[in-house]
Amino acid sequence: MQIKKAAKGVQLVGDIGGTNARFAYVETGGNTLNHIAKFPCANFPHFIDAVRHYIHLCDVKTIDAVCFAVAGPVEQDLIDLPNNHWVFSRREIEAQLSVPVRIINDFSAQVLCIDGLNDTELKWLGRVRPNPEAAVKAVLGPGTGLGVSAMMPSGEIVPSEGGHIGFAPQNNHEVELLQQLWSRYERVSVERLLSGMGLANLYWANCRLAGLERELDAPGVTAGARAGDEFCRKAVFDFYAILASVAGDLALSMGAFGGVYVSGGIVPAMLDLLDEEAFRQRFNDKGRFKAMCENVPLAIILAEYPGLLGCVQALHKR
Repeated sequence: MQIKKAAKGVQLVGDIGGTNARFAYVETGGNTLNHIAKFPCANFPHFIDAVRHYIHLCDVKTIDAVCFAVAGPVEQDLIDLPNNHWVFSRREIEAQLSVPVRIINDFSAQVLCIDGLNDTELKWLGRVRPNPEAAVKAVLGPGTGLGVSAMMPSGEIVPSEGGHIGFAPQNNHEVELLQQLWSRYERVSVERLLSGMGLANLYWANCRLAGLERELDAPGVTAGARAGDEFCRKAVFDFYAILASVAGDLALSMGAFGGVYVSGGIVPAMLDLLDEEAFRQRFNDKGRFKAMCENVPLAIILAEYPGLLGCVQALHKR
């Protein structure tokens, strides 16, 4: 990979997941991501090795600040990523790079990116748009797991493990799905349904309800749905229905009149399988609070690198 030499005076950003690490830089004070690179985490024994590799490729000379978004807890100095082998100290990384380093949660980055997005990077579901007045914004994103976060009008981020709340069925079919999943999990959180493994679980549970024992991974489920497979299509339908309900619950619990935004890698990759009207109806379907949810903006984030964009915003807000 050949990367052009970086300009002097840059800010380095990184979005560190369980499988891949993405890096970019912006000119200090700027918003444009330059020289985005993605590396498999497994290729580097230590996190600092990946960072130095990117810096070397860009021939960066002067770094003014650094922000990394990581998929894991960030309250302590020691960062132990749950889905890969990297464990590192923020203070040690700061000392090794000789520059201030900020570490934020990956879904703090997701919610921070929202203010910097334009309409081409958002797919609105319904006619409601955010009120220009300050309001709470919330984001949830199915991917390897299910991330949830929110931002107050002040800009303060609400830390959350909302992906691990319990699954609440909304009809008899979903009760039957839950009963099947109880044979696999002692506790069924929404992440067990709204993630890559969630698509696989929904396929398995729907097959079990038909007296069949079948397994498929998430890519197999989406490919099967596009090919017209009955059980794959049921799994995708259930995934979207449950996601819409959980998004509506998030709107109610946070008072998110600034909007609820769906991020993560799964939904943008299978937009062709989304029934937009049904999704919005399920989002609104909150009984006595239906009218409230009808007035909450709802959008899917289409931006390719929301985590990196969120890190840029975090540096601006610091």
